[in-house]
Amino acid sequence: MISKSTIKKLMFLFLVILYSVELAQAGEQITLSPDGGHSNQEQISKALEKGDVHLSAGVYEIDGTIIISSNRVLSGDPNAIVRVWSGSSQWFTGATGVISCKEPVQNVEICGFQMDGNIGSLPKSYSDSRSDTDHDCEKLIILKGYSNQYANNIKVHDMKLYNSFSDGFYIIFGESVFFYNNIVSNCQHEGFYFSCVKKGAAYGNKIAGITSDCGRLDNCIDCKVYDNLFFSYTGESYGAWKGGQAGLQIANTGSSHGYDGSKKPQMTDRVEVTNNTFADPGRQAIWLHNYNGSVFVHDNEFKDAVGLETLGIPVGDISVDNPPTVEMSEKVFSSIFDILDVDFTDTGRTEQTAEDIPLQVVDTEQGKIAGGVKIVGFKDVITIDNMSYIPDENAVLVKSRVIRNPNLIQWSGVIQDIKKNISVKIENGTAYAEMKVKTSWYTVKNDHMTGKKTKGKIRTSTATFQDSYSPVPEILHRETTAKAVINVFKDTKNPIAKVSISHTNATQRIEYTYGENTTTRQFMIGERITDETGLQYTAFSRCDIWEGTIPHMGNELIVIGTFEPEKLKIKYYTPYESFEVEDIEIIYHTNEGESPFMATLKFIVQMVLAMYAGYKIMDIAIN
Repeated sequence: MISKSTIKKLMFLFLVILYSVELAQAGEQITLSPDGGHSNQEQISKALEKGDVHLSAGVYEIDGTIIISSNRVLSGDPNAIVRVWSGSSQWFTGATGVISCKEPVQNVEICGFQMDGNIGSLPKSYSDSRSDTDHDCEKLIILKGYSNQYANNIKVHDMKLYNSFSDGFYIIFGESVFFYNNIVSNCQHEGFYFSCVKKGAAYGNKIAGITSDCGRLDNCIDCKVYDNLFFSYTGESYGAWKGGQAGLQIANTGSSHGYDGSKKPQMTDRVEVTNNTFADPGRQAIWLHNYNGSVFVHDNEFKDAVGLETLGIPVGDISVDNPPTVEMSEKVFSSIFDILDVDFTDTGRTEQTAEDIPLQVVDTEQGKIAGGVKIVGFKDVITIDNMSYIPDENAVLVKSRVIRNPNLIQWSGVIQDIKKNISVKIENGTAYAEMKVKTSWYTVKNDHMTGKKTKGKIRTSTATFQDSYSPVPEILHRETTAKAVINVFKDTKNPIAKVSISHTNATQRIEYTYGENTTTRQFMIGERITDETGLQYTAFSRCDIWEGTIPHMGNELIVIGTFEPEKLKIKYYTPYESFEVEDIEIIYHTNEGESPFMATLKFIVQMVLAMYAGYKIMDIAIN
């Protein structure tokens, strides 16, 4: 039997070990000041090996790379400046940065201070001395993972990044990457560059770009770019092409220019660009190319700059000391235009009719009548994943015309009635329209002796007109019912319900209402477009956006508190119709699972028992 004193000793030993591990992981908090030399990267890197580092105000000249590892915060005073020494050799070639890492990092935060590439004091040849990897010289911050081991939880914020030959911030193979509230000026490749990033966001930044882009996303998934100001840097260029940048570039690329490597393992998808201001970009405001996934661009402002200097605004001298602001833009720019004049919609129904299409039916003669039938296109066409769809056969738009045959000039008969019936069918990718016409007519005889006219017997004639159209969009197969599963956890302290519902490639959105609160999960956004013939269609782009006042976690809606089933309403939408979800399964649980406290307690008990077992084995061995 284990004595109480033995248990106490084992528990104390375990807690000491646990505290030591946590202390080692936490590291120290170290505050530095400039050392007066030009190799400050050495003291900063050494300090980062021990713990988090804060840079007090001053200029930290460096002639080599600052190395940061996982679980570290590198912060600084707003007047702390990390500056490349003017006499440093060309060490920033290839994939080397002013701040960088040696292996995939996680839980890294860089914030609060300034970084000066000091290109005005460095040879211009540095920018192109590696022709095989152009634009790769002097990235200010470069963090990276591997294709099979992504860097994770990276935050770069409240920084001033300026005057470098290459990117302000570059990350490749990263997940949960956040770049926000930074000022970037005259970084002569990309202001920020996400390559193969999952779950990233760039927001609240002011970026004055010059060759190539203010921001760039290559092969990124689940990323959002919002609330930024993208501007043209027009100060001293030190050889770069002023006006050579786009505001934002989004694309898929292979391996980076000049480097060997296989094709990047992911493709651009689910990227949202919203509420940004693009002020006088040198080239395109938004350059989208070479991608197949969904890129949702909406609610951005585009402003043109004319005669700024005459307004007393020194735009040509924008720098870190004179950053562009939204207020400046709104004061300066009187001409505002939106190059994305887009009509967004949630439905593929257009309400178009055949009469809206300016195509004429060519008449052909059949006996007493002339006329024709013409398939002029399809209403309610949508495109999803580059495939075209219609809701059903009723989407075929048909124009028709029937008149008395104008060539029956000498005929003395009268057309009493014309009735037509049009049928449409789709077979093997071809639409067929058939118009059957039935006419009632009679002749009139004139008695030359009496001058009386006699009405002849009423007769009937029929005629058939046909047309075909190929190819026909596919009919969209979509759900008419759906099932929701609700797992209710009745823990008395923290009751919670998790609502999940399946969706398909034809789901447009799902609306959840609980009491007075509503949340929508949107899977497709439609853009209404009119082609050259006047036909409207809707191009749907895929997304996965939650909006509303009810929280969610992953793919589940979360109802916090005691769940009341009667308060929940779910409405399911396809591009063409909607229906109430009535098939709802509720599964009650007594609790949500093992609490963190219980899991920790169980772990401690297991460790104590393991140490006790080891203690007994040692005791036996000794005795």
